[in-house]
Amino acid sequence: MKINDKKNISKTEYAFRVIHERILQGVYEPGDRIVIDQIAKELKISHIPVREALRQLEADGLVSYKQNIGPVVQSFNEKEFSQVMVVLAILEAYATATGGLALLRGSIKKLEKINADSKIAINDFDFEEYGRLNHEFHAVILEQCGNAYLQELIQQAWQRLTQTQRTVFMFIPKRSKSSLEEHEKLVEMFKNKASAEELEAFARNHRMNTIKAIQERKRTI
Repeated sequence: MKINDKKNISKTEYAFRVIHERILQGVYEPGDRIVIDQIAKELKISHIPVREALRQLEADGLVSYKQNIGPVVQSFNEKEFSQVMVVLAILEAYATATGGLALLRGSIKKLEKINADSKIAINDFDFEEYGRLNHEFHAVILEQCGNAYLQELIQQAWQRLTQTQRTVFMFIPKRSKSSLEEHEKLVEMFKNKASAEELEAFARNHRMNTIKAIQERKRTI
């Protein structure tokens, strides 16, 4: 359904779709204030459905409320995100290489199920759910690496990115599809007994590709 097609949807849903799409397209950038009066006038609706839509977007992690300012597009520290992702690219690459070699058939089946659910989430444009499944995919592999200290370091890095990882694919939705394709390729590599070196290189590039997607989005908005 097109955004400007108001038939059969509530005013709140209409406002939600308009604001949501503008955030994803970069019309409203991270940190931008969202002016309720302006949107209400533009959409020819009252303030109430706009406020309700913003509360839904807040629950989705795309909007936050700041004191004396009001609703703003949720922002994240791109520099910190990129730095932590580089660290994860190195640590997770090694964990994937060692964990991948130890994966049992049951774990591979679990990864395939996560990938199947991820495809549904992408088709439903549920990028928050895809973010959750993406984390679950990597967690299954990490469990198998057998190095408790490495697991702790990676989990600490994940915790620094908890909010961003939950919403990052909302800002770079095209990356979700290529990310899933890489997950599927990685599972095939596990099944075909790829070498530790091949697994490590692929996993490292997988994380770096997310950083590249964010940088590309920044250049195009």
